[in-house]
Amino acid sequence: MRRGDIKNIKGIAALPVILLISAIVIELVVAGAFLAFSFSTGSFGTQLSAEAFFGARAGADDAMYRIIKGNYSPSYNFNLQIGTRTVTSTITVEQDPVDLGSCSVSWGCHYRIRSTGKSFIRERKVELILSVNPTTREIKKESFREIEL
Repeated sequence: MRRGDIKNIKGIAALPVILLISAIVIELVVAGAFLAFSFSTGSFGTQLSAEAFFGARAGADDAMYRIIKGNYSPSYNFNLQIGTRTVTSTITVEQDPVDLGSCSVSWGCHYRIRSTGKSFIRERKVELILSVNPTTREIKKESFREIEL
């Protein structure tokens, strides 16, 4: 055998190794996608969806209480422990949004609270609109609804 023939044989051996490694990686990706799909559509997915909704609702309620106390911030995160999982809520508060009408009072007549709850791979979003009476400062819930993501 010549020296050039040995180099060609080593190159031929690398091809099956590369194909084998590629097949293993592809199989792992497919298995991961299957597990994520089964988690999201099964009873576990329903449980995660409910946890995300309750996390979003708890975040909206927390923002409402902060508005009542007068120490709210326009955007913050809220964590809720449900069993062994932590549900994270991302909350945004808008004072006197343009589409709800303006108010002449400096501390606001309308507040829009949007809260997104996330549990593992599921997310749910709710919106709460509060109305504030300018003379009595009474706060009322105008609407509470879930927003499709």
